[in-house]
Amino acid sequence: ACLSLLCFAVGFPASLLILWAMFQTHRRGAPFSPNDFFILNLSIMDAIFLAFIPPGLLNHYFIHTWPFEALWNSVYAFNTCGRPFLMACMCFDCYLAVVHPIFYHKRKSLTPRVVSAAIIWSLTAANGIIYFLFYRLYFSFFPVATFVISLVIIGLCDGVIIYSLVKSGPGRRNIHPQKQRAIQTLVYSLATTTLSYLPPVILYSIGMPLTGTFELFVCTIALPITITATIGSTVMPVLYLYNAGKLNWAKIRS
Repeated sequence: ACLSLLCFAVGFPASLLILWAMFQTHRRGAPFSPNDFFILNLSIMDAIFLAFIPPGLLNHYFIHTWPFEALWNSVYAFNTCGRPFLMACMCFDCYLAVVHPIFYHKRKSLTPRVVSAAIIWSLTAANGIIYFLFYRLYFSFFPVATFVISLVIIGLCDGVIIYSLVKSGPGRRNIHPQKQRAIQTLVYSLATTTLSYLPPVILYSIGMPLTGTFELFVCTIALPITITATIGSTVMPVLYLYNAGKLNWAKIRS
């Protein structure tokens, strides 16, 4: 509960700051890039999900209202379905931009990205309805399948992009600073994604046989492990703001 509240305290303002920065940029007439479009959708999903953490914890530990508990389960679809799939789409888009630049620039229109986002929002809504009606599915392999698919896509795309960026330079010591920053960002992003989604996949795979009963599995493994995906919804917005130069650590420290 404490970690979840910390994630809310850090991640929710960060998501709102991203949305505000994008609104300011768009108001000045700057067009949305494909990456900006995916970040916009990610930030909206993160903001909605993180906003429900305080009332959700309050209801879970003190009020015990079942309809709101079911609603909170459905909101987790933003974190377990929408975010992983949007991350996978964004990584695939970056893969096309770096590895197949000619193909990418010929098809740089936002239309296919809008269609992809609409499909993901629809899948997220469907997942939310399923979790609302059948809450036990949230503690099954149903959300884990989303993590596995996203991890494979993100891992392959980021791995190929990092390899291409390193290989394209004349030498490791002569890599352009901007390219070094891009590689560093990709490594951080891949590490955060792996730490967010891989532990649930592993523990869900071995947890049920070890615990024996559904109730024990939920209390000892399924509920505690949800914090890893929540941390991902917190770290990624902060990382984006840092890379965009929106966080001045020198001012924060002083």
